[in-house]
Amino acid sequence: MDRKYMLRDFQWLVERVTGLFGLTSKELLTGGKQRKTVTARSVLCYWATRELGMSAVAISKRLNIAASTASESAARGLRIVEEQGFKLSDEVI
Repeated sequence: MDRKYMLRDFQWLVERVTGLFGLTSKELLTGGKQRKTVTARSVLCYWATRELGMSAVAISKRLNIAASTASESAARGLRIVEEQGFKLSDEVI
């Protein structure tokens, strides 16, 4: 399968999402109930599952959340990405 995006690892993905939302890595990874943080974490979960192939369990361990929460966040992230037109990268292989 051709990959449109050149991905490195989870940390690269964190940096991409923090840049997109204007958050620090600490804000993104520690979470919280602020709308901006929840939205960013949802996008992170979606891209981590879709583009990195990470499982909900693996993501949940990185974000210190339940696996079911990671799955729900990924589904919400898909909607956000589609509605907002977010792109992971403009870098084409």
